[in-house]
Formats: sequence, C-alpha cells, structure tokens
Amino acid sequence: MKIKDIVILVGGLGTRLGNLTKNIPKPLIMINKISFLDQLICKIIKYNFKNIFLLCSYKKEKFFIKYNNKYIHNTKIKCINEGKPKGTGGALFKLKNKIKNDFILLNGDTFFDIDYNSLISKKLKKKRIFMCITKKENTFNNEKLNNLSLRKEQIYFSKKSTNLTNGGIYLVKKNVLNKIENKYTSFEDDILKNEIINKRVIGKYFNRNFIDIGSKQKLKFIKKKPYIIQNKCFFLDRDGVVNKECGYVTKFKSLIFLKGVDTAIKYLNKKGYLVIIITNQAAVGKGLITELKLNKIHSKMRNKLYKKNGAIIDDIFYAPYYKYSKKLKYTENLYDRKPNPGMFLKAKKKWNIDLSKSFYIGDKLSDKIAAKRSKVKFYYKNKFSLYRQIRNIIK
Repeated sequence: MKIKDIVILVGGLGTRLGNLTKNIPKPLIMINKISFLDQLICKIIKYNFKNIFLLCSYKKEKFFIKYNNKYIHNTKIKCINEGKPKGTGGALFKLKNKIKNDFILLNGDTFFDIDYNSLISKKLKKKRIFMCITKKENTFNNEKLNNLSLRKEQIYFSKKSTNLTNGGIYLVKKNVLNKIENKYTSFEDDILKNEIINKRVIGKYFNRNFIDIGSKQKLKFIKKKPYIIQNKCFFLDRDGVVNKECGYVTKFKSLIFLKGVDTAIKYLNKKGYLVIIITNQAAVGKGLITELKLNKIHSKMRNKLYKKNGAIIDDIFYAPYYKYSKKLKYTENLYDRKPNPGMFLKAKKKWNIDLSKSFYIGDKLSDKIAAKRSKVKFYYKNKFSLYRQIRNIIK
C-alpha cells in the first residue's frame, strides 16, 4: 500500500537559537527569503502524498494561519495542535485518530536529501520502524543516536564507536502510536532507542547531506549555502521536444512522442532533477481548445509516460494567452508567455528551484530568450534522441 501521510514535527521551542526564535518558531526562519519549512515542503510535494500533518505547539497560530487546510501541489496540509509541548514522541499522541496506516515522520528543523521512494515502497511487516541513517561526516554535527550498526537492514547499537548516525527520517508502523501517552516523550531517546534494543528497527544507509538548523552555527552554515536545500530542474518545451511538432494539439491521439522521451525523463528522475514542462498554448486563447481539454491531454501524456517505464513529469506550466483572444482573461497575463520568463519564475517559487543549476531544452528562439531572461542554461533540441542529448549534457 502506497504511503499517503507524512508527519512533520514543528512544535519545538528552539531555545538554542536564543532571540532568533523569540517571535518566530524555528521551522519558519527565513533562508534565502524562503522559510525553512517551505523549503522542506518543496522537496516533499513531488511525491504526491495525500496529507502533510504539521504537529504544532510553540507559536502554533503562525502555522495554522499559513498552512492549515491548504493545498500545495497535490497535497493537503493539516495542522494539529499538540497543546503544551510534549516532545517529539508525545506530540504523536494526537495522531491516533488522524492516521489509519503507516506514515513517514521527520523533524521540521532538519533536512536530509533522500529519495522518499525508498520509504514509500517499503513494507515493514514484523518490524515497526524503518530508519534512514548516514555517516557522521554528512550530518554537520548531528548528535542524535550515534554509534549505530547496520547488518542486512537490521539496526543495532554498537559497543564500539562507528561512523553511522541517525538521519532523522522514519517510516513508522501505525501500531507504534498505540503505546504513546499524552505526556512529554522523546521519540529518539524513549521510543526509537527502545525499538532498536528490541530489534524492531530496520534501515538503510544514504550518502546524502544532513542539515540541522537547531543551533546558530548550523543556521549560519545553511544561510551561506542555501543552494544545498534547493531543487535543481530540467525544463522541457513540449511541442518539438517532448512530442512531434504538428500544429496545435487538440486531441491526445495527435500527440506523438519523440524518440527517447520516456528514457530521458526517467534518467533525469534518477539523477535527482525535477522535470517540468514549460509550454506556450495559444490554442486556448484562440478558442481551439479549452483549458479543461488541455489538462486532460497533459494528464494522459503523464500517465502514458509513467506506465511505460515509470518516467515522472513533476509539473507542467502552460501559457494559454493570445494577444487578440476574444476572452479578456487570455489577453491579460502575457508575461507568462515565452519569450517572457513568467512560467520559469512561477516554477522557481513553487518548487524552490536553483535556476543557475537548471537546464532548458527548446526548439524556438522564444525558448532561448525566455531561458536567458530566467538565467537558465539553454540547449536547442538536436536531431538525436532526447535521451542521448540529455546524457551528453548531464554525465
């Protein structure tokens, strides 16, 4: 069963940060003009979870105002008031009647850049917790649950010093909630440690950076290097790059995929790039097709690519505008239409994209100009397959 729920602990006081958290909770501290929590969410939404639960206590009203019952991409965010702070374990008490199946748990003040598909596809069976672990040198002084040992997925505490440590992301079996009481409890020190001792925790090693903003030193580090938590993206034009250029596509059967598209997108997925389509669709403004029909074509396009080999298009931005449209709404936002950069800037904001580390393949001069205005590296679609071209760009 696919994991539908992800839980983020955001109730801590952040006392180690002193006056920095006097008026704002730690996860909402701004980094590169975007809150740390927003940047976490931008990493998570690509996996299309049904719900993100935010367990709130300190300055809880700030979370409720900004996030409660709002959708970001395809995911609904739900804020839960844990009341008086109950620690990383006791906070889970309020989930008992909210979550029906296994769920993913993480802290709202740490970032571990893993592929969540490793957790989504995992079945716990007789085990209770799946734990993501990494090397101490990847964690920037993480001090929670060190000296771990990993043997055929089973996690142990080692009597000798090891370089493996807790990464702070877990797949948790629903029945773990049954024993949690409505009192202060530490998930790491009380619950997780006990489960490891009783051999009910398995895990996997990830060679990825771990970032904790819990101290001024660590916060200063990420503020100097905000790109560490940003997404990198490979933008693709649609007509002439993804599918054959044959005039306006008003029916799905007219959308003919070009050679190597599915393989190229799957390759980008594995390389950790977001894949986003950026396309002008003046056919809507001209009245040749409705937005509803266009979205249905895009939905079928994405489904066909996924069914073929698991290739995932993360998002599609289209500009339905036409200067002489009979409908006023399709003449008003021409800034989105290429060669203008509007769609790139919207994608950057939604997905927290580092445009300087992103690419765009198009087939027209307007694509090149839009990429230049967005400060994205541009390539014209060449005569070879899209997979071959992208492999030459990204080794």
